[in-house]
Amino acid sequence: MLLPLLLLWSVASTTARAADQAPEPAAAAEAWRDPVTYGPDTPRGAMARFVGACRNGEYAKAAEYLNLSPLKRVERARRGPELAREFEIVTDRAAWIDLEKLSTDRDGDPNDGLPPLRDSLGTIDKTTSGPVELLLERVTESSGQAVWKVAADTVAIIPGLYEEFGWGPLARVLPAPFFELRFLSIRLWQWIGLALFGVLVWLISRLLRGILIRAVRLVLARSDGAVSPSTLASAIAEPLRLLLGVVLGAFGLPLLGLPVPVHRVLMGVLKSLAIVALTWLFLRILDEYAQRFERRLDRSRHARAVDTAHLGRRTIKVFVVVVAFIAALQNFGFNVTGLLAGLGVGGLAVALAAQKTVENLFGSISLVADQPVRLGDVCRFGDTVGTVEDIGLRSTRIRTVSRTLVTIPNAQFSTLALENLSLRDRIPVRATLVLAPGTSASQVRDVLAQLREQVAKVPKVDAASVRATFVRIDAQVLEVELFVYVLTTRWEEYVEVREQVLLAALEVVGGAVKIVADGG
Repeated sequence: MLLPLLLLWSVASTTARAADQAPEPAAAAEAWRDPVTYGPDTPRGAMARFVGACRNGEYAKAAEYLNLSPLKRVERARRGPELAREFEIVTDRAAWIDLEKLSTDRDGDPNDGLPPLRDSLGTIDKTTSGPVELLLERVTESSGQAVWKVAADTVAIIPGLYEEFGWGPLARVLPAPFFELRFLSIRLWQWIGLALFGVLVWLISRLLRGILIRAVRLVLARSDGAVSPSTLASAIAEPLRLLLGVVLGAFGLPLLGLPVPVHRVLMGVLKSLAIVALTWLFLRILDEYAQRFERRLDRSRHARAVDTAHLGRRTIKVFVVVVAFIAALQNFGFNVTGLLAGLGVGGLAVALAAQKTVENLFGSISLVADQPVRLGDVCRFGDTVGTVEDIGLRSTRIRTVSRTLVTIPNAQFSTLALENLSLRDRIPVRATLVLAPGTSASQVRDVLAQLREQVAKVPKVDAASVRATFVRIDAQVLEVELFVYVLTTRWEEYVEVREQVLLAALEVVGGAVKIVADGG
């Protein structure tokens, strides 16, 4: 449902665009309140009245701003409102009336290259007969008042333009309210069409998803086999589906006959969604190939190269997302050049605000360059022990022994005293054996000798490192310290060997002994 929701949501943004392109009834009312600047004796004032009357459904009043002088008096009353309605539909669909661009001079725009007392309302670029310019002209009423109206030669071609840009057979099928009711310049039938079209695009893209995956697998099966065709096809299926939805939307949107500003905004949304789909597709492909490359480096034991590749992949992804975001803004009409220039002017403020971010970025570079820890390593910092799960551009995430996730900013983490437990070649087992009071010296000697002998027999134990030492005597206890290295770096294996060492010690000293173990 992503595409239809975005399409419907984006329509709301047309309010600001439509306001920039042409005033709504409120603007027309503003024109009526200022007869000096926006009176009907100016192009802008006359068309503001025309637009306002059409928005209110008062087509007879709107017809007063069409030059119907070539028609007979009886035909004016009968044909005038219909021509006004048709002209509104034509301008909505093909040449939106931008009131802000119309002249407020009673004599019109003197620099438009047109004859005196004639102004351009806009141009319809794509018609069957080529570009058509819509014209205004100043007409003197029988009362002697000079009023601007849609030129007579433009009025004469309104029926032909309506045949090309009107509703066509749809107007004969749907009831009048479907065309008269409107919200945000969009008529009721167009709202319904948008909703149905969005659902249809979603269904079609969902149905074609399986076909897309099979097609991608067939293409990848003939490639060099760098990645699994099934894995990559599944990864890029959703971006391709979104891209397919955008293509369907671009072909189907013109069928709804939306007003020009709304159509432009929705096309801008579709272009932005296309950028999102292509960016998403690129990032998925990058992840698949980069992860395979990192696994190869890991098998080759190039630890530094693995982390460098991981950080490089993150950096490329951030760069691509930023470029895509700028491109999307450009599609919506934002002045990206001015925005970037503004960043240059405010560079100092941005640098101060982003000080911690930059500090963390350099911290991540330091972690990758110095390699105190890398992904998958078990480390100790302060009182915390955990496994490094991710080294990002801003922070490092560590899974602790208690299975909590600790996130530390890289600027802070890179300055800590890090103890990398994964780099040790063996793990020590320390145990303190408390003998019963009254144990004789000869018995202690036998215990020490048997401890060294029995513990040395345990598999995965470094026999040369076995030490059993009598370390303490007082009136209450006799303590013997046992120390040995286990030849493994895997914690699970170490725990099993430590258990065998402690059981061997217990067999030597018997059940009446207290053992305090300290390992790892």
